[in-house]
Amino acid sequence: MGCVMKFGNVPIDEAVGAILAHKLYDNNAKMVFNKGHILDANDIDTLRQHGLETVTVTQLGVSDLHEDPAAERIGNAVSGKNVAIRAPGVGRANLTAGKRGVLHVNVPALELVNNIYDGITIATLREYTLVDEGDMIALVKVVPFGVPTARVVDIEQIANATSAILRVEPLEEKTVALIISGTESTRERLMRSFIDPVRSRIEGWGSQLLEPVFVLHNEADIATAIQNHAHADMIIVASMSAIIDRDDVVPTALTQAGGSITLHGVPVDPGTLLMMGYLDDVPVIGAPGCIKSPKTNVIDWILPRLLTGERITRANLVSMGHGGLLKDIPDRPMPRSVTDSK
Repeated sequence: MGCVMKFGNVPIDEAVGAILAHKLYDNNAKMVFNKGHILDANDIDTLRQHGLETVTVTQLGVSDLHEDPAAERIGNAVSGKNVAIRAPGVGRANLTAGKRGVLHVNVPALELVNNIYDGITIATLREYTLVDEGDMIALVKVVPFGVPTARVVDIEQIANATSAILRVEPLEEKTVALIISGTESTRERLMRSFIDPVRSRIEGWGSQLLEPVFVLHNEADIATAIQNHAHADMIIVASMSAIIDRDDVVPTALTQAGGSITLHGVPVDPGTLLMMGYLDDVPVIGAPGCIKSPKTNVIDWILPRLLTGERITRANLVSMGHGGLLKDIPDRPMPRSVTDSK
């Protein structure tokens, strides 16, 4: 073995201990050796019997690390809370969720690690993806058959110096209040259209929906209802009309109840009209109409994070614009496109 890693054609007599770069087949198209096979003296005799004089190999240097232990070490380095690792070989480490929850990715650190050395790659799911236990959340793949050990140490040092590059925050069992506001004439229709979709989501995420309440659509009644549900872990306000302005009925009711508005107008569609705020530590959601749809919308991006106990900031919400154009919901009042019914 030399001092540095080499790749290329070598005489077969110089290939003992080298890693075969490509699959080798005999004249009958039967595979003799698979790529990645480490050649020994007996293998050289086999190659000679097949009439080969040279072979394409990787020869690791004394300062290099084979792809398999490299991938495993990198996988362990970037894995944080509730992340499991399995290294099946061929330069891979599969990272999976240890619990159901929300995936957190330290994106700047991930980009730094991916820029350390050619062929050291980590591909992850999108940050804040809701994952089930056992779901694959990232793949570490070392592309060449070996990399300098020093570059693996670099990654380990980066991971040690930063917060976990990958972690899963588990969903917690929480209580969620649903306040529905409208007129007496719309009570039955609103209760029917909001309750089941909200319950399906909340219970599907392992939390409890408290008995929904109906109030008239005005600041005073909604504010009182919010205050009456301050014991809940989360409050959702769903109304007969969308929230159009920061001074609209629901935001005003939240401030009258003693709460504050984090943001009205989230850069995710469907769901742009969502309002996010807090009453002390209790998140209060002014829900957009798309909460009634089973299709993925802004609700599915925000509520699971809140159910892990995360406090969502204005910056968190604003950052959702990148990738925030989701599939349209045709039954919205103003879908993006209208198909000719003919």
